[in-house]
Amino acid sequence: MRNEVQFHYDHEADVLYLSIGKPQRAKTIEIGEDFVLRMHPKSKRVVGMTIINFSKHFPQLRSGRYDLPKNGSFNAARLLEQALIVQLQ
Repeated sequence: MRNEVQFHYDHEADVLYLSIGKPQRAKTIEIGEDFVLRMHPKSKRVVGMTIINFSKHFPQLRSGRYDLPKNGSFNAARLLEQALIVQLQ
């Protein structure tokens, strides 16, 4: 399913890998310091993102209160829907 986002966090390297659907080969485009967008080479659709130095950019997730699991997945459409509801309140 396209809305399913899988992730893998490499604690030792401090890198978060996000994949939309099953991880696949992709071309990379650096979109900012430590942020790399992964795009399908033919369709040019975004298939994932890599965040290097993750804890530098999201220190609140490494404070001990929110320990990021090593692997997991979430429904991106549901997450965006919840974020929109919060913004509209």
